[in-house]
Amino acid sequence: MLDDHHVAGDANSPVTIAIWVNDHRARLNTDQYDWPRETLQNPNASPLRAAAASNRGTADSTIYLAETFLYEKAEMLETLDVFLEERLGPKWWVGTPLEKYAPKR
Repeated sequence: MLDDHHVAGDANSPVTIAIWVNDHRARLNTDQYDWPRETLQNPNASPLRAAAASNRGTADSTIYLAETFLYEKAEMLETLDVFLEERLGPKWWVGTPLEKYAPKR
């Protein structure tokens, strides 16, 4: 199930992204609680606090997405490389369509 997460806090922007409920409650909302209270709540509707909240929210969301998707997929690719080396040898990609992606040295 998904929740709408106010990236900059709802006091600062109506912009939301869809996030899994558990991640929203346990991660992104918790990250916002670490922000300065004046920035998250922005009681005077300061444009500078709203901009600060946008920056903080974008950073928190980017880190969340990187940890959720990029690092996990990098570990999967590294595991696959070990598997292919064991099965096909240390240069398993030579002679395959993947050879064009090998680093140029």
